[in-house]
Amino acid sequence: MAKAGLDIGELLLKIATGETGEISKVDYAAQKPRFSSICASDEQPLERSSPESQGVSSAFFTSLLRDLSETKECKMHKFMALRNGKVICECAFAPYSIDHWHVSYSMCKSVVAMAIGILIDEGKLTLIDTLEDIFSEYKGKFKLHKKTITVKNLLDMTSGSEFNEAGSISGNDWIKGFLEAGTKFEPGTQFEYNSMNTYMLSAIVTQKTGKSLFDFCKERIFDPLGIKRVFWESCPKKITKGGWGLFIRTEDMAKLGQLYLNKGKWNGKQIVPRKWVEESTIPQIMTGREDSTYYGYQLWINEDRTGSYAFNGMLGQNVFIYPDINMVVVTNAGNSDIFQTSLMAIKIREAMKNLVIPGSGVLSENFAEFSQLKALCKSISGETVAYPSIVSGGWKNRAVSVTEGRAGRKTSVYRSRRADFKKSLGYFNARNESLLAAKWLSKINGKIYDLESNNVGVFPIMMQVVHNNFTDGIKKIGFRVDDNGFFFIDIYEGDAMYALKCGFGGKKYITNVNMHGEMYQVSLESTCKTDEYNRFVLRNEIIFLEEACSRTLNIYFDDDASDREDRKGTFIHPSVPTGLEVRFYESPGGDMLIDAMKSVSAEGLGGLQGVIFGKIIKGGIKGLFEDAIKNMLQPKLRGVLSQ
Repeated sequence: MAKAGLDIGELLLKIATGETGEISKVDYAAQKPRFSSICASDEQPLERSSPESQGVSSAFFTSLLRDLSETKECKMHKFMALRNGKVICECAFAPYSIDHWHVSYSMCKSVVAMAIGILIDEGKLTLIDTLEDIFSEYKGKFKLHKKTITVKNLLDMTSGSEFNEAGSISGNDWIKGFLEAGTKFEPGTQFEYNSMNTYMLSAIVTQKTGKSLFDFCKERIFDPLGIKRVFWESCPKKITKGGWGLFIRTEDMAKLGQLYLNKGKWNGKQIVPRKWVEESTIPQIMTGREDSTYYGYQLWINEDRTGSYAFNGMLGQNVFIYPDINMVVVTNAGNSDIFQTSLMAIKIREAMKNLVIPGSGVLSENFAEFSQLKALCKSISGETVAYPSIVSGGWKNRAVSVTEGRAGRKTSVYRSRRADFKKSLGYFNARNESLLAAKWLSKINGKIYDLESNNVGVFPIMMQVVHNNFTDGIKKIGFRVDDNGFFFIDIYEGDAMYALKCGFGGKKYITNVNMHGEMYQVSLESTCKTDEYNRFVLRNEIIFLEEACSRTLNIYFDDDASDREDRKGTFIHPSVPTGLEVRFYESPGGDMLIDAMKSVSAEGLGGLQGVIFGKIIKGGIKGLFEDAIKNMLQPKLRGVLSQ
């Protein structure tokens, strides 16, 4: 692990010092396809039903969703709840779509365990098979304890391997790295969460079947459940990553949870052996954690309710399963959730812990409460939010109207006294923002600014590291209004140009970004402001709709006007600034990267290299290095007018 730890430290040093391009030791190849919005004919959508018909009040979900949406730290993307196999509540948080796939991070570990259970049931594998038994071609590569690591040790996270997540950036042969690394303790004696255990399970599936884990799961799990729009990344050796890299729709995550509630059965067919489901979902090892005391086979045993457990992925990707009330709750989010410890997870788990289902299993239909729930979900998703819209020629015509969420229905910016004051104020601000933007944006239309530093990318650093897809650096930034009156920010990164369509006054437009052959959908919401120095500021929130990450891009325009004799260029005097400053922020991920640096060990590194690295991490330079990492995550770039 010492080498892998050094490799991740070296990578972060490269990022912190502004290196771009292919800076990883892992070969990059484009993998991720563009998401298809077309529903396959055999997708098997789940049945929808009112909460009351399944014994849960609509008011329960209304209260929970309102709490989640109003708590900023939750950073919700999607929510879905099932009871008796039926969807009784679903909500996407604007600008996310409930139908679009989403990165799952470690949630997919539980799917790997399903595949292992199938192989064991078919007699192709046993829990006591060792790595030496399975990977005989690597004979001579094993460290002593690695010979005794069993399939069970991988499943319950007790391998003790030093080759952990950092190993995924240390080279192309992850199996070799795992087998050659040392162990921290005797296998089977302690719990230590390690995604490379799951990767080795994926490699075992390939070793035993000749297929990638992804292909095996498509055939044996995904297709029978009607899970069609799904993708799973692989390592450079074409072995499915297993412990991460799965993009999957929220409803399909719910199907996987329901499959386990059904003891592995789907539509009358046993997909995952019943005995395996039962064995996987009972405590296998103590974790030493207060939030989840026990771990099963690639899933967490919770104590929220009798028999409850969870498929958990970082940053808020969860499938909570409650057998005693036959319920599944699914979340996608972009918060700081690690091992179900975020405020989002706490709120949901507390609510589910206290939920009471009537003995009859049903409640009387309550039209008023159900209507309120549906209205709240539509509001949260942005379907009924009042949008200020530019009409009659876009920016060329500065008239503003406000739509009420129904086609053809418009109202004045100034509402009656009975209208909600906060909404009225919002309309007023939106109107003035649009006028301000129209005045300023017409001035910078067609202008391009060269950036003095080229070490920052559109992708958040968390995404670059996880997907091994690193930036070539933003070289310049431009602004333009197209023939339809829409405003674009053009970002020139490497040899590519990303045309990001700005939405103002609450509107969010979707743009496809091709990052080295991989397509990502992003949403951009822009706001016009002035700062304490009276400078014009264009604030932009770039949301990656398939990811847990977002990036904020704040552009501060200098008050030195290139097109005025007096050089004044405040918001009172719209002008063409001679320069600008761009500030980047990303969420979440910063604390994780800093923690990753703290966890890097110099032990075992010989010579001058080990001494230097030890002083950086453990010595007096550590604080300065952490500051460098923070500056890496929140960089400031200067830009100069070029045309």
